[in-house]
Amino acid sequence: MKKQLTVTLLILLLFNISFGQDKTYKKQITKANHYINIENYAKAAEIYDELLKEYPTDSFVLFKAGECFLFSEGRIKQAVEILEKVVKQYPIENKNSIEAIESRFYLGQAYHLDYQFEKALKTYELLNNQIPAKKKDAIKKIEREVGYCTSAIELMKNPVQFKISNLGPLVNTEFDEHSPIINLTEDLLIFTSNRETEESLKMASGISDENVYFSLWREGRWITTRALDINTKGNNASIGISPDGKTLLFYQNDGAIGNIYTSTLKNDKWGELEKLPAPINSMANETHASFSLDGNTIFFSSDRIGGFGGKDLYKSTKLPNGEWGKVVNLGSGINTELDEESPYIHPNGKTLYFSSESHNSMGGFDIFSASTDSSGVWDNVTNIGYPINTPFDDLFFAPTVNEQRVYYASKRNDSFGGSDLYLLEFPDNAPNALTVVGGFIFNQDGDPAADAHISIINKKTGNKEGVYRPSQSNGKYIVIIPADTDYLMEIKMKGYKTILKDFNIPSGNAFARKGHTFYLDPILLEKDQ
Repeated sequence: MKKQLTVTLLILLLFNISFGQDKTYKKQITKANHYINIENYAKAAEIYDELLKEYPTDSFVLFKAGECFLFSEGRIKQAVEILEKVVKQYPIENKNSIEAIESRFYLGQAYHLDYQFEKALKTYELLNNQIPAKKKDAIKKIEREVGYCTSAIELMKNPVQFKISNLGPLVNTEFDEHSPIINLTEDLLIFTSNRETEESLKMASGISDENVYFSLWREGRWITTRALDINTKGNNASIGISPDGKTLLFYQNDGAIGNIYTSTLKNDKWGELEKLPAPINSMANETHASFSLDGNTIFFSSDRIGGFGGKDLYKSTKLPNGEWGKVVNLGSGINTELDEESPYIHPNGKTLYFSSESHNSMGGFDIFSASTDSSGVWDNVTNIGYPINTPFDDLFFAPTVNEQRVYYASKRNDSFGGSDLYLLEFPDNAPNALTVVGGFIFNQDGDPAADAHISIINKKTGNKEGVYRPSQSNGKYIVIIPADTDYLMEIKMKGYKTILKDFNIPSGNAFARKGHTFYLDPILLEKDQ
């Protein structure tokens, strides 16, 4: 659950602390408040652990301990236990008691995060009956929490079936790993972590800054992780990769606002970060982005003026001159008065994954899918379900092309600490629409045929599925096409003979895989005499 929302109080809570206690009490409270102000609740909770030993019945200590436990990782059950004590000290009948209202709001949230939804609903109902009608903002927040609980109860009736596996200790650490990005061939994983290294900077919260890392898939496993050379001081975050795997999207905090940057792969090295121009970046916060399959459209999140509220999702398409065109809001079918984040446009161009605090979320951010109709309107928003979504914040959903696997960040019992990266695998109930096909093309001298044009033609319909270019560095090409279909590959390059090659992609998992890609035999072009 998003801290900056849940910490926003229904009514300003002003405790008139009587510091008639000893100096140690006052000093510890002041120190804990410092950590609360910078949202380092774990550190504040440690202080209240000690204060509870000395002052186990002190109403202020109990209240603040409950608050800190509520927003600290792994301490929800303690929050419930403490807050149940607190509400007994502040009768709800006393309508002038800010403490009575606030403690019950926190208790409702604690019940919610502890999956005690019915208790949470009863607590919110009791609160609603005591809040004056003129306190519209407070009532709205309570109603939102009620909606989260109601959605959670419904979604948990039909859990999604999948297999989940931790990506292991070569990727995950005791610190947070999140924002996984996977390339189309599933042999490059890029992600963000606040792990402590010699180059790490300590932020005001006491937590290390975030940097971007990568891991390669080799011989059936993810090998040792390394930091990208293009990390800068302060927080950096990976947010996307182009379909050809040659352009990375980054988020960077530039002081008061955040912006989207790119880095281009040249000669196996990532180039310096380049800030995307207007109209994509603005004087507002732009936080996440995703490229379409052809790289000509970008979907991104922004809290710029003119949206529906909070962060909205937008898109921009390149003009014929190569500049980014007018930014278009994705509309009320997607965007709400709350935040929408982390868009991912599937290579099919028809499915958009994103996170939202609204719609029928079961708490905080949930992950949703949406589809577009022939007119380009995005709608049919669907919660992807429990237990992928939880009462906590769920973001950064990276499905593969066939949507049978998803790379995902989550806080689970088997994590190495904090948020870890996982692989979700769904049952293969039906042949999937798309498959990744890869291969290599070389010229007669064995060098990459970088100037070749590859056309893929559906032999049944005669339609051209697409035109592709191989990589300049190694001659590798990647094609995304439906499986279980006969194709003709036409390869043309100036000065060389045209090659026509028939091939078929088997459906399901019957074909041999290198990683998760169907690889064709290497092709050697002959010079045209």
